[in-house]
Amino acid sequence: MTRLSMYVDGWNFYYSLVNADIKPYGWCNFPLLARQQTFEADAEVSVKYFTSADQPNPEKIADRQRPTWWRALKFIGCQRIEGEFRSTTEEVEEHIRSGRQKWREKGTDIALASHMVKDCSRIEAGEQPGTFRWLPGFDRAILLTQDTDFIPAVRIVSEEPFNRPVLVLLPPSGSASEENAYRMWEQGAKGRKVTIKQLRLADLAHALLPKIVEGPAGEKVVCHPSWMWREKHESESARRIRPSNPGRPRC
Repeated sequence: MTRLSMYVDGWNFYYSLVNADIKPYGWCNFPLLARQQTFEADAEVSVKYFTSADQPNPEKIADRQRPTWWRALKFIGCQRIEGEFRSTTEEVEEHIRSGRQKWREKGTDIALASHMVKDCSRIEAGEQPGTFRWLPGFDRAILLTQDTDFIPAVRIVSEEPFNRPVLVLLPPSGSASEENAYRMWEQGAKGRKVTIKQLRLADLAHALLPKIVEGPAGEKVVCHPSWMWREKHESESARRIRPSNPGRPRC
């Protein structure tokens, strides 16, 4: 059975969909999306979702991020790995002068890159005490982000000594941003084991979570009402929209 490891840059995914005015399509079943985009319907999929609590705007999504979205991710087996938002001293001083404060998400990018490289291999205890076995990890990595800062990590994973195929999924974000991101990824990460794919709304429409997601003990989480206007698209998507083909490897 093929082992797929998916790495999701949470805030980049979110803001890309906001810019494309399709935020409700972020209610995504990531394991299903991974299987659909690789045509590996029976693959074993692990998903790591990298994010931070929305410290700059806690009042905006207090009823959505933790109690709804994060619980839904847990129920479908995704591992959440958190960074944090910070303001530097200079930015705090600027906030005092201008009444505006700038925040930066810290810890998530380096965590994602580190996990992607680490997961290429597994270390298990050997037969003799104090010995270990070095075993292959995933068969293929899937990276969901538009951020080109991950190009070095993708090159490391796809080249010697790991030689793992990597599928880079670029979230929809508006035509200008999409074209720029695709060009930069193709220039920086193209190789025989790297596939770069621009996702479309149809791809996300075919990988939506149900309105109600159930946990292993029967717990339920309901999609937030503000994310449900997408329902008007779903019946049409089911009838006539098919996921687009994955991009071809860039050689």
